[in-house]
Amino acid sequence: MRALLSLLLALPLLACGGSTDRDPGGNGATPAPAASSPATVADSRTAPAPGGLKTFTDWTVGCDNGATCQANALMNEDAPAPPVLLSIERAAGPDGAIRVRVQSEGEPRLPLTITVDDVAVVRGGARAGEFTQWTGAPAATIARAIAGGRSAAITGGDGQAIGTLSLTGASAALRWADAQQGRAGTTGALIAKGNRPDDRAVPALPVVLAPTIRGEAALLDPQLVKAMRQNAKCEGEDLPDVTTKALGGGRTLALVPCLTGAYNIVTAIFVVAAGKAVPAAFDTPTVFDGGSLGLAASTPFLINADFADDILSSDAKGRGLGDCGIGQRFAWDGAQFRLIERREMEECRGSIDFIRTWTVQVVR
Repeated sequence: MRALLSLLLALPLLACGGSTDRDPGGNGATPAPAASSPATVADSRTAPAPGGLKTFTDWTVGCDNGATCQANALMNEDAPAPPVLLSIERAAGPDGAIRVRVQSEGEPRLPLTITVDDVAVVRGGARAGEFTQWTGAPAATIARAIAGGRSAAITGGDGQAIGTLSLTGASAALRWADAQQGRAGTTGALIAKGNRPDDRAVPALPVVLAPTIRGEAALLDPQLVKAMRQNAKCEGEDLPDVTTKALGGGRTLALVPCLTGAYNIVTAIFVVAAGKAVPAAFDTPTVFDGGSLGLAASTPFLINADFADDILSSDAKGRGLGDCGIGQRFAWDGAQFRLIERREMEECRGSIDFIRTWTVQVVR
């Protein structure tokens, strides 16, 4: 991750700006659900190795370890708020499925019309949460038209203009995705077409065994809470309360807020057992280095941490709009937190549909 995110994770904690409730990393697909019993599946113990992002002028693109790739349109850097967002996602494997998603302010009337260089490409779309999306042949048609155009316009079913997008860099981004998926020179490529068959197999995902968590969280002694804050070198007198969650096996997760800012809360992560607290173990470095702001270098910290449905999450915002940063999801395997998903966006240019760069199969 470029130096931009190192700075945005350290500096904007005390910055001012318009905060939103947008959740970086929460807009896309979730890790693969358990499909079999832990008794028949082995934990692969794969070390997390998230992929990187690449920007081509007004488009950014990235892939995860399962070779699913996503390309996002970017707004002008001085745009106050994006009127429309567009992403193109393609799954790995022969004839990998293509999905085009559009998001705009409000809920535009369907059907939407996408026009490229003043030529209508497709009319339609289906609601999918906050997005309007196309799949199958219409999505492929949109992607290829975008790659060959200069600008795109999106219009609602009532004829109201929704927004325009620069397509500069779209072709290069999709060509790069073709290469990452092993499609370059094949009949299945979006851009880099050739005569070879599109027959590269889908990469196998790492397997993480994470038992369903049962039990109740322990009540923490105020002196233990004080000790955790001291050990983490937390700053401030009016910090939010500590949150506790059961981890099973007599262990309790303690989320200890240590530093607050305009749109980021830095939280120390501890595991409590038999009345003693120790820094939680992770299988990969967390995105925030506490030592950079005078916090304890030996304690793991997450940004805007939450624990729900047996998943520990971190959503670090580069600015209040939530259009850049890093989202991480972790599962507890009984001994440590394992990275099961990472989404990120390096460019603070309007795209809140973060790109997934790491994923696993979680087996409960």
